[in-house]
Amino acid sequence: MRLKQTFSILSGVAGVGCGLAGLFHYLIWGAPLWVTTALEGTALLLLTLFLVTHFEMVKDISTRRSTKFGVNSFLMIAIFIAILSIINFILARHPLRYDLSGSGAFSISPQTVSVLKNLKNEVKVIGFFPERSNVKGQAKDLFENYRYETDKIKFEIVDPDKKPTVAKQYGITEYDTIVLESGGQKATLRTVSEQEVTGALIRISRASKKSFYFVEGHGEHSLDDLERNGFSFLKDSLEKEGFAVKKLLLLSEKKVPDDAAVVVIGGPQRPFIEEEKKALDEYLARGGRLFALVDPLVKTDLEPLLAKWGVKLENDLILDPGSSLSAVVPIVNPGSYPPHPVTDRFNLGTFFPLSRSVNFDPATEGTLRFEPLLKSAPGTWLTKRVEGDLNIDPSRDKPGPIIFGGVIRYKDEPAPAAAEAGKPDPKKMRLVVIGDADFATNGVVRSAGNGDLFQNVVSWLAEEGDLVSIRSQEAQNGTLLLSNQQHRFNFYSSVLIVPLVIFSIGLTVWRRRRRL
Repeated sequence: MRLKQTFSILSGVAGVGCGLAGLFHYLIWGAPLWVTTALEGTALLLLTLFLVTHFEMVKDISTRRSTKFGVNSFLMIAIFIAILSIINFILARHPLRYDLSGSGAFSISPQTVSVLKNLKNEVKVIGFFPERSNVKGQAKDLFENYRYETDKIKFEIVDPDKKPTVAKQYGITEYDTIVLESGGQKATLRTVSEQEVTGALIRISRASKKSFYFVEGHGEHSLDDLERNGFSFLKDSLEKEGFAVKKLLLLSEKKVPDDAAVVVIGGPQRPFIEEEKKALDEYLARGGRLFALVDPLVKTDLEPLLAKWGVKLENDLILDPGSSLSAVVPIVNPGSYPPHPVTDRFNLGTFFPLSRSVNFDPATEGTLRFEPLLKSAPGTWLTKRVEGDLNIDPSRDKPGPIIFGGVIRYKDEPAPAAAEAGKPDPKKMRLVVIGDADFATNGVVRSAGNGDLFQNVVSWLAEEGDLVSIRSQEAQNGTLLLSNQQHRFNFYSSVLIVPLVIFSIGLTVWRRRRRL
């Protein structure tokens, strides 16, 4: 009898031990799950055996008043823990996050969120980082932000030193490399940034690359020129976003290729001949997308072609006396852009060295519509005196604001969904004209929002709304600047007022207790 009682007590102790062991195994290791199941099942059997063999004792204890109070307290604690567990479970599935930094440095841009929401296939992301990598933490934080917006991002970190076979499988030869895979397509990155990663997501999500053609042969800014006047930075940026950037020599091609999503005329310095203008005209007539950057003071002979499509260019120059750069460099401040999809979410300033006006030709008003894209500040002037003295003459010059960038498209342009039917539609024609090309050159394209504006325009022309425009957020200096009055208030409140209040409360309590 005594041996039986000892055995039953041991079964109870062993049951509790197995239960705790199963719990710790699940919390610490997690897998394999059958170990946890076996331990918890054994604990259940042993505890059941203990309760059966000690039924009378359990019954006697349960009828005591202290037991009832204990059970009540236990139930209250259990219910409280259950409520906390449920809240924790819900918040783990639907976490709430707030970025309180002034520049949104710990958030991803709305454009990236749009890309993530539109992902159709799961994307596997592998970061190959050594144990002491300087950018591993940055990559983890970035992809945590991505996974917060979508469950289609699967991110893991692999140490190439500990798993060389995996690194060899993906052809990794450098540390701090990221590989993205989806739908049979792969992209490899060696830079941890939102723009690079989101651009790669778009590239591997596309069925095919869209081609951007830059016209050459008239002294345009060159895609291969790495100097200040080149377009090489634009080329690199567009290729990072998954576009194919090509050159177009109209004199030899005779026509614009059928795969051209957008054609860019980037600041020609010599005239176009009739055959070239005819090729561009035919391209627009079949629903093409043309982006013309036409400098002032240059004879291009593009005026008749653009006039046919509703754009009127004249030999003039915008003067901006209030510009902090130069009187011939108009500045467009954030919030000053006319309403348009290209600039709806654009909150950066831009500047345009030497700009001319861009106007709508009323003769085409019946079928085409003109949408202003850029306009100068109210204090600017438009002059046709492009040589010699550029002092403002109110009797001859036109006061601003002056429109120097605009969009032409058909009034009955079909919706983007209809554009995917497959056949070219002349009504899909889009034409953007800006009276300056220098704003997009290597020397200034990374200043203010110049490069972002260019990419916004070509992305909108190509109907790539997700790319209008992806800019990674940058952290701002967190120094709190205080005025002299604020410094004095901070000093007196923290050094004098707060200690005096605490001392007064303590003195009052001490005197009241002394009187008792």
